[in-house]
Amino acid sequence: MTLTDLKQLRLKAFLGILAALAVLLAALVLTQLGLREELRELLVQREGRVIVGLFEGRMSALKAEGNEDPLFAAVDLAAMPQLSGLRSVALYDAEGRFPTRLIGAELTLAPSVSVEQILAERVRVEYVVGAEDQPAVLRVFAALRDEVGQGVSSILALETEAEDLRAEFGRMDETLKGRAGWILLVSGGALLAVLSAAFYSLAQANRRLVNQRIRLEKANRELTLAARTGAVGAVASHLVHGLRSPLTGLQQFIRGISREGNSAEEAREAEAALRRMKAMIDEVVGILRDEGGVSDFEISVAELLPMVARRMPEHRAIRGVTVVVRSQSQRVLTNKVGNLLLLIVENLLTNAAEASPDGSTVEVTAIEGEGGRLEIRVKDQGEGLSETSLNTVFEPVISTKPGGSGLGLAITRRLALSIEGELIVQSTGLKGTVFLLTL
Repeated sequence: MTLTDLKQLRLKAFLGILAALAVLLAALVLTQLGLREELRELLVQREGRVIVGLFEGRMSALKAEGNEDPLFAAVDLAAMPQLSGLRSVALYDAEGRFPTRLIGAELTLAPSVSVEQILAERVRVEYVVGAEDQPAVLRVFAALRDEVGQGVSSILALETEAEDLRAEFGRMDETLKGRAGWILLVSGGALLAVLSAAFYSLAQANRRLVNQRIRLEKANRELTLAARTGAVGAVASHLVHGLRSPLTGLQQFIRGISREGNSAEEAREAEAALRRMKAMIDEVVGILRDEGGVSDFEISVAELLPMVARRMPEHRAIRGVTVVVRSQSQRVLTNKVGNLLLLIVENLLTNAAEASPDGSTVEVTAIEGEGGRLEIRVKDQGEGLSETSLNTVFEPVISTKPGGSGLGLAITRRLALSIEGELIVQSTGLKGTVFLLTL
């Protein structure tokens, strides 16, 4: 996954969370509005029924005294302290006609209120809000039963100020808003946490898939490289087997020529080259023997690295290249791992000496790195690797040196893999290149 893909994923996650919060907010607002209307209606009906209850209570008291005229109950109702804001009281006949005005202006039935509704509901209550400078009012219409209880004798209509009810509505709205805010905060926070955790899990899963893909690609490259270097190794083994005996005979022949005094200097150089070739072949044969043998011994890294430096006299003598060994590791290796590590470091030092100018210094250091892994670095003083060479430095049969076979670093890396190590180019530049081997 690229950086752009990651940013797009984060943007989509953020937009998804915002959309979820917007849906939650819209649901809360709609729920609050519906609940607000229901609660207001309940409060209005409660106030209306309280007033009707006061009237009916007064009617019952008058009946007990022998007075069944509702006009007296209406007069008493207007004088009650609970209804100090009473503005109008009227009594209608059973058909809603002929009002008897008791208090205030004549109160007519509103267009939204019909006699049939009053008779069906028995109590009809309306909350009316006028202009800003006008108080809110409560209109109550109640059907009064006759003494037999079989019909309606009259209709009570009254209008009273409802500022207390308006204030209660205000307090109720504030309470609803506060609770809606808490619900939004808690549920939104929970939703945000759940969605964030879900998106984080998806991002982690995607990261694991990306890492797995990278590992698979790396493993595929390693398998491809192993197949190619394996074939090269088979050819190298065949060459070692075929060259060992002829080289021995050629060395004896050159010794005979040097004794006769013919071309003594050239003979010595040829004999030295043959010794180096024979030593390399004997070394490979020895390693193959150790791999298949049963003898085991141990050698430390501090003992092994100086051995590598001593095996490179040609570079020191011919080009004046100095090999500096610094070992801070006391790691002990088996002879099988040590032999292969000897080859790896020797190949790296040889390449470093060839890449460095005359009279320069090549460094090899060994330390204990993170996680208990052994880190061996080989640093030259060459001009560094180009980008093209850096991408193909471990590819077999690809070489940047004139006459090179392109097998050295490929085989060296394969040897590192065989002892469960990893060989990489840690850095390169005008001040030199550093190869890092970790075990």
